[in-house]
Amino acid sequence: MKMGYAMVQHIVKETKRRISLLQLPYEEEYRAQLKHLGYKEKDIVREVFLRNEWNVGSARVLHLLQEESILTASEYMLSLDSAELTQQIMNDLLETEFTLLAHIVKYAFQDNVHSQSLSNVLRESFRSLIADLKENPNVIPRNYLHAAKALLRPAELKMIKSEHLQLLLIADQDHSNLEEAIGCQQRWREEMRTADATILCGLIVELVHDKAHYIGMLKQLIDKSSPFSLKYALYMLHVGCTVVQNAEVKLLKDFIKDLFRTVVDTGLMGKLQLLLLFAREICASYSAIMGTYSVWYKQMIGEMRYGVKRDEFIRTMELLTALLPLETDLEMLQVHASIAISAPAKCNDYVLNYKQLCRAQIAQLKAPDETIVLED
Repeated sequence: MKMGYAMVQHIVKETKRRISLLQLPYEEEYRAQLKHLGYKEKDIVREVFLRNEWNVGSARVLHLLQEESILTASEYMLSLDSAELTQQIMNDLLETEFTLLAHIVKYAFQDNVHSQSLSNVLRESFRSLIADLKENPNVIPRNYLHAAKALLRPAELKMIKSEHLQLLLIADQDHSNLEEAIGCQQRWREEMRTADATILCGLIVELVHDKAHYIGMLKQLIDKSSPFSLKYALYMLHVGCTVVQNAEVKLLKDFIKDLFRTVVDTGLMGKLQLLLLFAREICASYSAIMGTYSVWYKQMIGEMRYGVKRDEFIRTMELLTALLPLETDLEMLQVHASIAISAPAKCNDYVLNYKQLCRAQIAQLKAPDETIVLED
């Protein structure tokens, strides 16, 4: 439809005004005017938007232009030549315009020459935001994953969830070593509880809703011995354990059983440390999954002689004994000291030695400043 010069000028002026201001009235009237533009007039409005600097109202105007097939979010992002401006605009979309965010995700998921460019834009934007959320869990006003999931196909949603999981687990230098983790788990648990009911926690709820996907990623990292953030891995496991279905209970139990089998088969200290960390987190988060830690420990360690060979039993007891100097949680140590461990023939000395060292570690932790004076 052709439109008079005066009307086109009016729409151009209104577009510029809406770019520079936030929450202007009469949006439906402006939308109706855009709807009745002809091809040439649409090109004029498109050029006006592209030439104007990004401003407080730009995201909303772009949303309206995309609705009327004048300019899409992906076309606009690809037109930018400043990485800094690109990230500023992506931050705005992550905070408010989830329809535009979903459009960019969809376009990045396609197989064409521009998809990789948009994938890189998304990845850098998510990386920057996750880093900010770790500093301030409420740095953005809304949970964009929750808002955008209704606009995305399952494969697209899984793609961005995988990207977020990788960013939380392996994208930065927060790779605490296992020796530190054993002694820090309780402190981390208390620290991360401050993130409950925040935007960061809301994002993590979305990320671990598909527990098979999350556990699958954890298993890949463990199998490849890849470094990852134990602090966030444990917190995500905690969040995932707060609401579980019957099938997910089996998934979590099998995850721990498989990890125990890996400990027995490999005799690696690192695998034992991961086993204890994850088992403790699951038991502390929701005891209905595997029981309390003492129940789990009795079944998995106390009765392990019934599922392992004699040499495997000895090797596992030696690992547990070697780990004791790193154990600082009195509650966990009390469990280890009190739960009976059935031993194969001629292996009871390994258990007795372990129990004695458990009690010694408990005594040392209870009285760290006391010194023992030997009388003449």
